[in-house]
Amino acid sequence: MKNNEKELIKARDIFRECADIIDEILDLGARHEKGEDVKKELESTTGRYLLKMMSLESM
Repeated sequence: MKNNEKELIKARDIFRECADIIDEILDLGARHEKGEDVKKELESTTGRYLLKMMSLESM
């Protein structure tokens, strides 16, 4: 497999992980609307999202 293909696969995987994290953020928003305290979980999840996006930027 060529290096370019490996980079594309890595980027694809990171984008998929970002999509999963966005789903988690949306779920947390729904829980917040129901009155749950999700501040800590939201901070953690947002941090994970930012780290994934930074890893994309560094590619």
